[in-house]
Amino acid sequence: MKNSQNLQKKALAELAKRELARRRLADFILFNFPEYKVNWHHQKIIEKLEAAEKGEIKRLIITLPPRHGKSELVSVQFPAWLIGRNKNRHIIEASYSGELAVDFGRQVRNIITGDRYKHIFDVKLAEDSQAKGKWNTDGRGAYHAVGVGGTLSGRGADFLLIDDYCKNRQDAESEVVRQSTWDWYTSTARTRLSPEGVIIILATRWHDDDLIGKILRSENAHLWEVIHFPAIAVKDEEHRKQGEALWSDKFSLANLEEIKKDIGSYDWSSLYQGSPLDSDSQEFRKDFFQYRTEEDLKSKLLNRYLTIDLAFSDKETSDNIGFCDNRVDERNIWNLRAWGRKLSPKDFIDYLFVLHHENNYLQIGILDKHSQYTIVIKPFIEDECRKRNKFLPITTIKTQDTAKELRIRALLPRYLNRSVFHLEGACVDLEEEMLRFPKGVRDDVLDAVAGQVSFAQPPNMDELQYLYRRTRQDKVKNNAL
Repeated sequence: MKNSQNLQKKALAELAKRELARRRLADFILFNFPEYKVNWHHQKIIEKLEAAEKGEIKRLIITLPPRHGKSELVSVQFPAWLIGRNKNRHIIEASYSGELAVDFGRQVRNIITGDRYKHIFDVKLAEDSQAKGKWNTDGRGAYHAVGVGGTLSGRGADFLLIDDYCKNRQDAESEVVRQSTWDWYTSTARTRLSPEGVIIILATRWHDDDLIGKILRSENAHLWEVIHFPAIAVKDEEHRKQGEALWSDKFSLANLEEIKKDIGSYDWSSLYQGSPLDSDSQEFRKDFFQYRTEEDLKSKLLNRYLTIDLAFSDKETSDNIGFCDNRVDERNIWNLRAWGRKLSPKDFIDYLFVLHHENNYLQIGILDKHSQYTIVIKPFIEDECRKRNKFLPITTIKTQDTAKELRIRALLPRYLNRSVFHLEGACVDLEEEMLRFPKGVRDDVLDAVAGQVSFAQPPNMDELQYLYRRTRQDKVKNNAL
């Protein structure tokens, strides 16, 4: 009798497990993968994935360190559970290589055809379509694995899963590769999504201007929910304090610190902290910044220069025009105001006259990238000068022979020698670009500042002494009269 009751309890417990596995993703994972260790960060992701399955979340970004379970959750267990819940769903899985995407498809297929899955869901694969990266269910559902850049003609997706769209640092730092990934996402992958479809992207962040970076700067950025857990907390969180490890049972703090030493701060920041910006690898640091006020400059002898990095476009995501207003004192110390603005060519010309009228620049230098200034803008400025009878002291700064990064790095000696001051509150755009150089999306203001290197000069002391003596003589003569 007792044995019978025990068997009955075990049977009921097993049935309860199966029912929970049908309903909840965490229970499904543990039913299929009993040795899987669910940490608090997994549970947070699972909650979002369950909301996505219900249609409550349509756009989700996840960034986690390597070997912290993100692909197992999102690209293996989740698709199998999705198909079990509705065998008519269409899933597209994409990764930086078709081989990796196909391997995810193989793992999902093997779960669905496994014995344990049959105890939970009444789903089978179509007998004539069971390839590793391309299979159909016995309903109307389908799974298709593809490498980023691959064709998806004729394929539709209720769920588009993109897992690590960038292979390594070399690809991430290639503007051509980044743009190719974006073009594939917008013109191919995104167009395959059903009207109520869900997009989930999980990735390592190598660059500010990667796929996730472009999405988060787009007009639809507000539609996306972001889960970001660095390997070591940079601030206090709900489940851990600043400086604590994300998954200490598997990756202790000591282990993570050892990894950081082995791979270096750049790769550590991207791979493990989920951010391309890393204070250890910054070329320009916050402690470079010195500040002055307008009041501090009133008693100084100054030459004033303006340099400009042009950029014209009607797009919201286009570059700013970079401006740098530099007042150089008799000790050859720079005092900067630097900012960025989006302007049409006409508005730019009007703004240029306003700036010169207000500040009376000794010289205005315009960076002439690819002859944009000489061909596109210069004739209109000259025509406007004639109309207004005001001739601006413009100098063309040729840039074709020097890479932008080298031009910008020419500023480092000045900052290291403490010979640059920022006017308080007037260099916000500049400082943001400096801290993210060379991995930042924008460097227009920084490039405008770099343009000052070619011609900004301190006041001529011989001329100043001459003027000083003349002033003294005039004063003496006036007093005698």
